[in-house]
Order: sequence, then structure tokens, then C-alpha cells
Amino acid sequence: MDLLEIVSLVSRWLHVIPAIALVGGTLFLRLSYVPATQECDASAELREAVRKKWAKIVMISIALLLISGLYNSAVKSIGYELSPLYNGLLGIKILLGFAIFYLASVLSGRSDKAKAFRERELHWLNILCILMIVTVMIASYMKMSSSSFPKKDKTATTAQKIAIEQLQLEQI
Repeated sequence: MDLLEIVSLVSRWLHVIPAIALVGGTLFLRLSYVPATQECDASAELREAVRKKWAKIVMISIALLLISGLYNSAVKSIGYELSPLYNGLLGIKILLGFAIFYLASVLSGRSDKAKAFRERELHWLNILCILMIVTVMIASYMKMSSSSFPKKDKTATTAQKIAIEQLQLEQI
């Protein structure tokens, strides 16, 4: 395994693990934590302590997803002949990602806007969960379909450059 393959593998891990944390944590909040705290009227102090801890996980996850996603997309687009469908799904996945980042940030934030969002917390968590599940489904399809893409032929590109240079020299 060469250095580029190791970096790509680590980048993949740095994309998948934060995604698991963000999706899993959000599903936990929606399906267990928020309903339970509403049912037993949990203290505001407990909810605030959990929000602070969750906000850190959200911010770290978003940062890692942005960095690794940019790297992974660049490596894939440079190295492979991608289909128009793949590129379209990538665009949709990026847009969904920004919507997810916004909602997760607002719901875990401490601003007045965040407090207003948390007044309808279950509603926004429902939307966030749906966006996350759709994004995971798109990513799964993209991963499966990309295994059949041919690698870009870099030697042909170099040969084409040499041929063009030779033609230009002959014209002079």
C-alpha cells in the first residue's frame, strides 16, 4: 500500500466516522432523548449540559466531513471517469450536507435563533433525520456505482500533449 492509498483510506475513515456520529446522535436525540426529557420533564440544567456536549460533537463532525469530503471528491474526480449521474448525485449530496450542517448547528447552538428552533425541536429533528437518511442512501448508491468507473488514463493524456506539441513545432 503506497502513501496515497493510506491517505485516502484515512480520509475515508475521517468521513465515515463523523457521519456515523452525527447521524447516530441525531437519531438518538429524536427517538429517545428528546421524547424522554419531555415525558419526565427533565431539568433545564440537564438539557443544557447535553446540548453543550452535543454541540462540540456536531462542530467537530462538520469540520471533518467538510475537509475529508473535499479531499475524497477531488481524488475521485481526478482519478476516475465519473458518470453524469454520479456527478449529479454528488451535487445533491453536497447541498443536503449543507442543509444538515445548518440544522444540526442551529439545533445545538446557544443563540436566540437556536432557542426558537428548539421550541419545535421534534419537528426540526424529524426533518434533519429525513435529510440524513436520504444523504446516506445517496452516498451508498454512489459508493456502489463508483466501483465500476474506469480509471483515467493519464498516459494517454501525456501522449496527447506530446502529439500536440509536435504538431505545433511542425507548423513553425
